[in-house]
Formats: sequence, C-alpha cells, structure tokens
Amino acid sequence: MRILCLYNNECALPLFEWLHKQGHETILVSEKLTHEWCKNREIDLAVSYTYRYVLSEEILEILHYNAVNLHNSFLPWNRGSDPNLWSLVEDVPRGVTLHYMESGLDKGAVITQRLVPLLPRDTLRSSYVALDLAAQMQFEQAFQWYPYWPQMKKYSMDKGSYHSVEDGKFLHDVIDTYDISVEEFRQRVKVWR
Repeated sequence: MRILCLYNNECALPLFEWLHKQGHETILVSEKLTHEWCKNREIDLAVSYTYRYVLSEEILEILHYNAVNLHNSFLPWNRGSDPNLWSLVEDVPRGVTLHYMESGLDKGAVITQRLVPLLPRDTLRSSYVALDLAAQMQFEQAFQWYPYWPQMKKYSMDKGSYHSVEDGKFLHDVIDTYDISVEEFRQRVKVWR
C-alpha cells in the first residue's frame, strides 16, 4: 500500500518506520496538505499521528475518506490539544484511540481504543510516553485487521470534551519541567486557577 504519514512530532516516526518495514511505501509529511498536492497522488491510506492540521472535506474526499487519526486520548474525552495534560487535570478516562477522520476535529468513527492507566509515580513525561507507546502498539495490533476497519466503525454517544491550544496555555505556564510528578502538576494547576 501507499500510505501518507502525517505528523508534527518525531515520536510518530517509529510508527511510520514500522509501516515501511511491513513493506508499505510511506510518504512522510509534516506541512499542511493542500488540494493541489493531494490531487495527483495515488494514496491508499492516510495515517495521522501528532499532525496539527485538520484535513478539509475536499482533501478527505481526494483521499476517498480513507484517512485515520491516532489520538492520545480516550475519545470522546479530550478531543483537540494537549490530551495528556487535560486527562490529568480533569481526571477523565485516559487512553488512545484510532479513528476515521472527518472534517470535525477528532470526531470520526472509532476503529479501536484502549484505556491507559496512570501509575502512582508518573511524571508528565512518563504519562506522555505511556500514551505514545500504547498508541503505537494499538495501531500495530489494529493494522492486521485493516480490511475490516470499515465494519469496525462505531460512534460514541457521549459528548466528551474538547480543548483548544488557547485553552491549554495556562497548563503550559505552570510547567517548568516535564519531569514533575502528576500530583505536583495537579497542585500547580489548582493554585493557578
């Protein structure tokens, strides 16, 4: 298969390298996709992981709506930006989700998801790494069932939550290192609010 790999964080690269080792042609892109760039390419599947841009309906159509996103939250909770930090602050189910992309942000049909527990000694860094590893493992396991993904689609009935980059600015203001404990982070956020 010819797989378009969309990312903005290097933590996504091992996943795309894994796809390449499985014998697929991978095209790595971190810039914002344009209609012109997409229209003359034959892409079998688009996989987004850490990609910061929302794909337009026009681009999704060019991709034959065969575009999936790997998101480090247990959707529908923490759609949007900083899902790890928001799961720690709001104490909602945390995990990873593989879902089809629609023109709305993190709203497409879920293919598969998994809960990822927070460990007592977790730091901001270790909690993020745990989500990242779980996401990549979830994708690798789900990929063996790729022909059945359309039949695996399900939509959540819950409203969940959404956070923009702007919403999370104050969270980043209280972080001086990602090695602080989750508990310390939660205390700093309480004081900040």
